[in-house]
Amino acid sequence: MLRRLTWYARRLAVMEHGEVRHRFREQLERRRARRERHNWSDFATAGARPSVLPLFAPLFEADLPLPVAQQLQTAAAAFRAGRLRLLNRDWPVSMLDSSGRVDPVIWRLDPVSGASWPGAERSTFDINFRFGEEHGDVKYVAEANRLHFLAAPAIHARRENDASLADAILGSVFSWMEANVPGRGINWYSGIEAGYRLISLSIIIASLDPWIDRAAGERLASFVCAHGLWLARFPSLHSSANNHLVAEAMGLVLAARMLPDHSGASRWLTHGRTHLEDRALALFHKDGVGKEQSPAYSAFTLEMLLIGFSVLGGATETARKRMAEAARALNFFLNDAGHTPLIGDDDQSRVLLAFGSDEPRYVASIVGAIAGFLDQPELGPAIRDPHWRDAVFATPSLTPLPADGAVTLEEGGYTIRRGAIKGRRVHFVFDHGPLGFGALAAHGHADALAVWLSLDGLPLLVDAGTHLYHSEGESRRRFRVSAVHNTLTMDGVSQSEPSGAFNWMPRRARARLDARSQASRLKVSASHDGYMRRFGVIHHRDIEETAEGFLITDRLVGTKPSGAVEIAFLISPELSVSVEDNCAVARRNGRSELSIVAPESAEIEIVRGDQTSGRGLQSAGFGLLDEAATVVFKVPGHRMRWQSRLLVGLLT
Repeated sequence: MLRRLTWYARRLAVMEHGEVRHRFREQLERRRARRERHNWSDFATAGARPSVLPLFAPLFEADLPLPVAQQLQTAAAAFRAGRLRLLNRDWPVSMLDSSGRVDPVIWRLDPVSGASWPGAERSTFDINFRFGEEHGDVKYVAEANRLHFLAAPAIHARRENDASLADAILGSVFSWMEANVPGRGINWYSGIEAGYRLISLSIIIASLDPWIDRAAGERLASFVCAHGLWLARFPSLHSSANNHLVAEAMGLVLAARMLPDHSGASRWLTHGRTHLEDRALALFHKDGVGKEQSPAYSAFTLEMLLIGFSVLGGATETARKRMAEAARALNFFLNDAGHTPLIGDDDQSRVLLAFGSDEPRYVASIVGAIAGFLDQPELGPAIRDPHWRDAVFATPSLTPLPADGAVTLEEGGYTIRRGAIKGRRVHFVFDHGPLGFGALAAHGHADALAVWLSLDGLPLLVDAGTHLYHSEGESRRRFRVSAVHNTLTMDGVSQSEPSGAFNWMPRRARARLDARSQASRLKVSASHDGYMRRFGVIHHRDIEETAEGFLITDRLVGTKPSGAVEIAFLISPELSVSVEDNCAVARRNGRSELSIVAPESAEIEIVRGDQTSGRGLQSAGFGLLDEAATVVFKVPGHRMRWQSRLLVGLLT
């Protein structure tokens, strides 16, 4: 109870007066909803049938590339076998009942704890999903209830004219409806999940239209109606108007197009269009960097915008230009192998799912989809994995890599260097941007002045990742604070301090770009004030490219520190790390890849698997945890200036 009250107090602290009024009205509406006991029949209309959206017609009209056809076949085979794997977890039981449809118990099952979340016996607003550790992380049950794992098998059923598979998938949708009456149970707690289900359902309807009879059509129409009304009733506004509002807007547009004769369709369409257009601008800086400070969340948001605008028939020129800039920015974040650093949160959210949520080149796929949607093939990535979304958005052929050199995305706050050093392909990213989006900065991490480095498309200096969201509060905190990022810390204090799983206290670091060179070689200076209030100093970091790598100069301007000053670098778990003389050497399969030379008089410590500080750990995907090595330079604080060198290959 205390944790819950503390969460509400901290959330209230960041709200403006307009949001406080909105939250008060929202609570009144939730109180009314708690007393309601709806059935699906309350949303049914005789003879109603959801419309088939033309967006998905290309999936059934042409041959698909062999890898895509194999994806669909694999997804269908997994469904038939009762195997469900999402967010790097296998569900511990067969997901199918004796009739071949998804067993209703699956919709409430947590695959990690084996516990079941509350169902129709409780209002969704009476379920403590943020602090319900006994059930596990709500992300897992939410992922299954997005229904997107049914989309690829449905497409396969249509392409193969497989009536039995189609019947099993439709039966699974009806199984979901039986287990999740409107407004009751865990699966109505968030509008983003309702929006997700509508895109999944629209694909299923488009795929299985030949097998949907009058009775099934009426049941599916009630599904769409209930979701549309719910989304319109409980919008994510003010400090919650991030990617959640985009999902809700996408859902409203889908509901309006699938039920064009519904009395609320015109209103749903207007609100959905307005929010999609507004969020396309609000969630991306003018230079294209996503304001949530996460390449993965940028791609996720863009995928929802792509669907929403495609269903609407297009976007305004202003929104199109912003999406084009977003594609350009994400292309800079892609290394030569088509991967991005794990900057900020990444919960592996994908709107259109091929098979499972492990799609390592997801960002590249979305960049390609934008290039197709905008009919600007030059925006496409140089490398991506085939996916059935390619057919939906007419993704063009691959394009050359961006030109070598340094680029600064000043408003979004990143400087990126791509090129060759000592005959090796280098991709280097330096963060001097804001913490995150809006009052909550929900998906940002305290990583000001952090760096990430890959060599020949393989990671060297990496991010700690995300790990979990709700179920382990301290773990969530550990993966967000400064100590686990490739930057400087003072007395173990974070630049910005988390005040909840998706919130930060008023003490938030403000980073700024101080200087940069226009030359192709990287030379940039930036600073942040995250330690000013507590320690009376500004942290400056200067980075200069050399013939052998990068020279990193950390400076403190202000009061001389009396406590510990540490500079940390997290090495990819794929590498071994050892201390040799005054440097740490990282090797891959015995080959020296990177030497990190310590500042003068620094003590070198290699931290592995420290569950207390979070150092020496990396989460490469949601719920995953691997031991890595964090190189920590403990530097003499009185010097106020320290130089570290990143040398590609052997120390010379």
